[in-house]
Amino acid sequence: MRRLRLCFVGPAQNITTRRWVQWFSRRGHEAILLTVEPADPCDVQNFYQIDLSTRAMSHKVGRLISAARLAVNIRRFAPDIVHVHYLRGLAWGVLLSRYHPYVATPWGSDVLDEQGAFRDWAGRVLTRRVLEEADLVTAHSQYLEKQVKGLVSAVTPIARIGWGVDLAMFRPGLDTAALRRDWNISADQQVVFSPRLAQPFYRHELIIEAFQEVRRKAPSAVLVMTGQFADQGYDRRLRALVEALDLSPCVRFVGPISYNAMPLWLNLAQIVIMVPRSDGMPNTLLEAMACGTFPVLNRLPQYEEIIEQERNGLLTDSFPEAISKALLKALANVKLRQEAARRNRDLVEAIGNQDCEMLRMEQWYDQLLEKAA
Repeated sequence: MRRLRLCFVGPAQNITTRRWVQWFSRRGHEAILLTVEPADPCDVQNFYQIDLSTRAMSHKVGRLISAARLAVNIRRFAPDIVHVHYLRGLAWGVLLSRYHPYVATPWGSDVLDEQGAFRDWAGRVLTRRVLEEADLVTAHSQYLEKQVKGLVSAVTPIARIGWGVDLAMFRPGLDTAALRRDWNISADQQVVFSPRLAQPFYRHELIIEAFQEVRRKAPSAVLVMTGQFADQGYDRRLRALVEALDLSPCVRFVGPISYNAMPLWLNLAQIVIMVPRSDGMPNTLLEAMACGTFPVLNRLPQYEEIIEQERNGLLTDSFPEAISKALLKALANVKLRQEAARRNRDLVEAIGNQDCEMLRMEQWYDQLLEKAA
């Protein structure tokens, strides 16, 4: 294995970005992360981050300045490979750098129309150019790969590489007694966990409304809501809805959950529930499956790639009555959940092992470097 100089571009606040960079740094490569969303220094381990954000009065002017800074820093660092994560905003600066080889990795909301990726014509043009000029594009799901192919010519190589799951961390059998005690959840109470960002796009209000019926027919059930990157106004509306529906005794708003604590919450929960308007292939879902948590999801083609109805999860329509019916079915069927837990662990080990995914990415880095030479 040759030691590479790797320059990553992406949101350092996001654990997904940091995990990727840290894996290659621990592997022995020199790594730097250029960002306009810097992480807390305590969260930055084994690599350097450079904050390219500005305090410009205009958002557009600030974006241009950051893009120019990106180009300058890429050339100053002179990496073997540039790898751009999330292809809006700062990522457009890679075009200014005219630096190769570079890898482009879309996340979902940066290339999916239904998630508002192309709110303006300039965004569509620049994102498409980042994809077209890349030496390699990686996609973490079949659905995302299809969307990318609709944006670029067939000339751009596309590889299916996911972020992967740390299978040593995300595993079943963890002791959750302290978590139950801290949040007043008794041993006989079943937990439904809603882990996505506390933002309107993820439609947590549908889950709360569905929980009225769940609570009536399964009185021991508890709903746990996270507060990751919370929209404060939306969070207040969710809490008010819980009060209005008289669900306070069975709902826990637990605030932001750290990456290290997430395996415990997924072990605590019998069910993980997600009903966003759209999605890529969320790593949270794979992490839940690795822990044996049973998935209940709305019907999206992305989810159908890995979830087979009533075999390793349940897919439901996106309205409260259907959601409550699916949740009650999952809560009542212990055998279904147990069999799904075994299948899902095997599936994640086969398609979502972080070490395997990153080793494949490392091989691609080597190939790109050899081709450039």
